[in-house]
Amino acid sequence: MRREILRLEDICTSENSVNIVRDADFHIFEGETVGMVGMTYAGKSTLLGAVTGERPCDSGKIWIGEKQRTIESIEDARKEGIFLIKDQSSLIDTFTIRNMMHLNFAFAEKKIRYKEYLKKCKNTLKFLNIEESDDTLIGELNFHKRVLIEIAQALVCNVRVIVLDNVISLLSDFAHIEFIELFKKLKLYGISIVLIESQMDLIKKYLDRLCIMRGGRVVAELLPNEINENLVLSLCEGENYVPKLLENQQNVVEIAGKDVLEFCHVMTEDEVIKDLNFQLHQGEILGIWNKNRHSGQAIMDILEGRSKLAKGSIQCNGCCNSDREGWTYPYGIYPIPETDRLCSNMTIGENIGLSALDKNAYMGLVVKEGELRYLIQNLCEEYMGQKKFLLFPDQMVPDSQLARKKISLCRALAAGAEIIVYNNPFLHMDIKEREVFTEDLVRTQKKGVSQILISSQREMLYPLCNRIVQVDDGKNRQELQNKNRI
Repeated sequence: MRREILRLEDICTSENSVNIVRDADFHIFEGETVGMVGMTYAGKSTLLGAVTGERPCDSGKIWIGEKQRTIESIEDARKEGIFLIKDQSSLIDTFTIRNMMHLNFAFAEKKIRYKEYLKKCKNTLKFLNIEESDDTLIGELNFHKRVLIEIAQALVCNVRVIVLDNVISLLSDFAHIEFIELFKKLKLYGISIVLIESQMDLIKKYLDRLCIMRGGRVVAELLPNEINENLVLSLCEGENYVPKLLENQQNVVEIAGKDVLEFCHVMTEDEVIKDLNFQLHQGEILGIWNKNRHSGQAIMDILEGRSKLAKGSIQCNGCCNSDREGWTYPYGIYPIPETDRLCSNMTIGENIGLSALDKNAYMGLVVKEGELRYLIQNLCEEYMGQKKFLLFPDQMVPDSQLARKKISLCRALAAGAEIIVYNNPFLHMDIKEREVFTEDLVRTQKKGVSQILISSQREMLYPLCNRIVQVDDGKNRQELQNKNRI
């Protein structure tokens, strides 16, 4: 009979009087691998933070083995054998592998001698097939090796549960193969593993069980043979999820085929982007499936002039210069970041007008006041005049994520954008809001405007994009044609 190693009961955690986790339960058996998925801000990391010590809970019970425990810090968790590994490495770049391993002696067995601990470190590194010299600097290791070092630190301290928070999505294809075999070996020693991710498809092959979170609670548990993409998405959303393809295929804009933007062997100085190649066609909606979340932000940094190229080139209608901030605007490229940069103390119309005036001033043009008012009124009527979503130019900017995205889109169009690039455009939107914004993107495409959607969630891109380029670790992995859209 399997022994339960960890149980969380009625966990509640709040921040600024907002309940993030509400009466949530979770358990894991010895030697079990459990996945935890859910939409952004569903409470995944916060719930597990109650036992890893990263986010101590306000109330609830934590059982480790057969004893109830109180976890107030990461140190408390490690003493109980609970180790957290995050996508942002906790290792120190200037330390050697030997230094980092010795640093955890305080969490090792109380009776173990230092000499025995050193021998255990050496055997653990060998067990994990870490072939680098003990004198290798942490800063010289890739992400995959850094994670292995953190697992080694946990093993020498008699870990019982390893929690990997958004780690699996950052591994290379080769590393995935190695980690599947590694987890099998860890399970033989009774070590339990929790994988927190947003994308179910990335972790399915590792799992004995999948937990789904929504609204601060675990709402469902599925066995591997029960895991279905649409079912998981429906449980995450709280209502039936049906992939929404465009209903009137005859109205889909035909792609002219002309390349309006091209990334050719692009590498950034920080090497977050290593060898990126893609073309955007005129009037196309191109999806960039960003499996490595850092790559998406790096693309936006390039387009906004915050990141310089170490090699490669970017061509926009045959010519481009990306050496300075704001270089994209003269070429009609308008990046819309994940967090919209709107002036909350101004009206919707003033925000849209400000964007148009900034662009026109930059281009040395002058727009008459009457023309500007006419432009703002038309954009508001077209994008915010629907019965199901009604806003007026003289209203202040609302808090709604959908409203802010609509305003950002209108700002781009007012600035004369020919290419709009969105980073995670559907972040914090529910399924109905996404459908409304999807209609806006199609409406924009019919104007002949080319668009790029960057998202780490592939299911957000399929209903809308003509093509999807998969980017992982700063490189192209594959290109998917959406036959439903072409």
